[in-house]
Amino acid sequence: MHRVNLLKLLTSLAAVGFALVCAVPPAFAQQPIGPGVRDDGWVSGIAGTAFGSQTQANATFAVEYGDDIDSHAQAYLTLSYFENLITQDLRDDLAQLSANLTATTGIPWNLHGSDRGVTLVAGARYLPVPSGLIRPYLGGGAGIINLDRTIADLRVGEVTTSVLNEFGVGSLSLATKAITRPLIEGAVGVAFYNGPVYVDVGYRYKRAFRINTDQLGFSQGVFGIGYRF
Repeated sequence: MHRVNLLKLLTSLAAVGFALVCAVPPAFAQQPIGPGVRDDGWVSGIAGTAFGSQTQANATFAVEYGDDIDSHAQAYLTLSYFENLITQDLRDDLAQLSANLTATTGIPWNLHGSDRGVTLVAGARYLPVPSGLIRPYLGGGAGIINLDRTIADLRVGEVTTSVLNEFGVGSLSLATKAITRPLIEGAVGVAFYNGPVYVDVGYRYKRAFRINTDQLGFSQGVFGIGYRF
């Protein structure tokens, strides 16, 4: 179901991106990238959705800077923000703990968690088409992810450390402070070029490492629009 919805979403965004670049007034259009013509790079703003088998769909925002290496290769640097990357396993554990505490104390408990994430990724892309309005790409990179976990109850407030210490729910490394861990990324998508307008419709897969027993791998559907210079 996630794959079908993602395909529909990316298809719709690709159509929007194509329409946007085609709508650029001729007075602002420039010659497409090709032999003898080189744009130094681009900067863009990105919005999208992060999701996965262990991650509920949530909003993501990013800024990106890229530079042409040659007509077939680009380098990029992306800073991304993720609203909540908490795993479904932890959601289930918190729901079960809430039910147990409610049954034991007779007081309603509603524990919920949030893992806010920030990633910084540097990478490269290969573009099989050296010029033109539509240029697909395939790439990847590596970087870091910073995670900041909060577990709270609507009645008593933040209880991240208490839930771990008293009931063993959660991750020791995330119980008292934010953590930074290594991350890798795979990327595929289509970029649309017309004059100074740059539109990117793509898919990313990110995988973080060394987060104790928590497994963190998630997908990201992105739509970016920016300026080439």
